[in-house]
Amino acid sequence: MMSQLGLAQEKQSIKREAFSLQYPEGWTIDTEDEDYDPDALFSLDSPDEENMVMFIIFDMAVDADELMQEQINAFTAELIKKPTVTKFDTWGKFKGKGTMLSGKLMGVFKGAVRIFVYSEEERTMLVVEQYYDKAIGKLKKDYDLIANSFKFK
Repeated sequence: MMSQLGLAQEKQSIKREAFSLQYPEGWTIDTEDEDYDPDALFSLDSPDEENMVMFIIFDMAVDADELMQEQINAFTAELIKKPTVTKFDTWGKFKGKGTMLSGKLMGVFKGAVRIFVYSEEERTMLVVEQYYDKAIGKLKKDYDLIANSFKFK
């Protein structure tokens, strides 16, 4: 499956009442997740099904610091213990709060989880990108397409 990484050049679109985005052909929407909601909680899985982007969209303002800390606590409890922590403040066209947790995912392979929170008066967006280091070189343009194409309506 690794040969499929980064090959997709065609774009697919998600167009919802509150937002839109594009994602590379070959990536799939995880509709099997029990919490799947096309307007509020969904994930895009890479062609190898090992890397992903998750979105949670709230139709209200949520405290960005609190939401970020909850995510950091959840990811460091199970997925990526003792990570290297790097802060960032931009995801696509959005300015907000970002934290990258780098280390060994599940204690085995090197990777990262990038958590980003954007909040304004009437809405909040949480984005989580999870990837293995071995794949990010080939998938970077895919992650960039998703981030740069996301728009609130």
